[in-house]
Amino acid sequence: MRRTVVPSIPILAAVAFTGLLGACHKGAGAHYAFEPTPRAVITQERIAPSHSGRVGVDWIASADVHLLAVVGEGDHARLALLNSEDGGDSFDKPVWVSEEGKPVSSSGESSEAFVATSKQLYAAWNQGDELWFARSITWGNSFEKPIKISDGPANSFTGYPSLGVAPSGDLYAVWIDTRDQTDSAPNYSVYLARSTDHGATFGKNVRIAEKICPCCRPNLAFGSNGEVMVLWRHVYPGSIRDMTVAVSTDGGETFSSPKRIAEDNWKLNGCPDSGSATAHVGNRVYVAWLTEASSDKGGVRMTWTDDGGKTWASPVWASQNILDANYPWFSVTQDGRALLVFQGRDPQKRNGWGGTGVYLVEIGSDGKFSEPMAIPGIAESARRPSVTAGMGGRVYITWNSDKDGQHAVFLSRARRESP
Repeated sequence: MRRTVVPSIPILAAVAFTGLLGACHKGAGAHYAFEPTPRAVITQERIAPSHSGRVGVDWIASADVHLLAVVGEGDHARLALLNSEDGGDSFDKPVWVSEEGKPVSSSGESSEAFVATSKQLYAAWNQGDELWFARSITWGNSFEKPIKISDGPANSFTGYPSLGVAPSGDLYAVWIDTRDQTDSAPNYSVYLARSTDHGATFGKNVRIAEKICPCCRPNLAFGSNGEVMVLWRHVYPGSIRDMTVAVSTDGGETFSSPKRIAEDNWKLNGCPDSGSATAHVGNRVYVAWLTEASSDKGGVRMTWTDDGGKTWASPVWASQNILDANYPWFSVTQDGRALLVFQGRDPQKRNGWGGTGVYLVEIGSDGKFSEPMAIPGIAESARRPSVTAGMGGRVYITWNSDKDGQHAVFLSRARRESP
């Protein structure tokens, strides 16, 4: 990548926005021009199979796009970054992130985490039962030697990582950990580690909570006054599995007592394998998640806080009328719009039993949210989408699907058009 200018502007961290947002409610539909046919990006590079694609973009050089994905399978699974200098038309050869001969463990919720800033690219992943991390300070031309984040005993499991960059520039990692369980009492906990030197090192592991849902990825969000929010799906008495938050005001050293962000009261004797998505816009933090607590309604719910996690708004159904909606993912545009994607089925197709597609919802700076927009041209069922906002109204959406009998990462691009 030919990138030399490195100004101090965050990319996938919080986006500043002036003014307190009003209540969230449905508004006029947004207009996006999607390319007609999505592409299986990694297979074009002849290193299939691949899955778990994540996109990062450069908000200075508008044509620079970075795609992180797991390529290969089993003992040959490895984490790679592919760079594009033409807005995603084509991608260079892989830049390897994880080390050869050390297979990456990635499946479902427990896939790699990826964050891009104006100065670094960050990646975290599971390697065996340990959590590993690597950074690039050359904007994707190379990655430094990986380091281990988790500091638990060798017989404990770590997985389901998320990364987040606070407005202060500190980097945080959260994950699920089994170091607190015994042979007679299984116990899954959420842990956190902080880096104050942009990923060169990480501090001690801090336990946030025990007895959490064992396969729903925890997540991070940051308030405007230095708050660090950790979100996870907790297991309450009676096998109630609701989204929960704990807040730190001292940089992740200590946390408040956990509390639910919404009382779904979802009783489930098993793990739904679906965590939350977060977005920070001005003073507001959005959180979206799956619930099927209601007998006649399920899908992606959304709430928000304007006071750093002290109080939360009454939830709304972000997925609206889309069936089987799941796996939400947020991004934020330069001008303060939140973009939410999720997978789901069109209720108008084949009695609601058509293939699983990808849907985009835009939340404006006024708090209004659009009708779900279906990403066109998806031939096979799509799984676990993600979205990244770029410069000039550009949007990049990835998901997992199949091509020629192999797992593949698909990419669709769009531009926002004025209503």
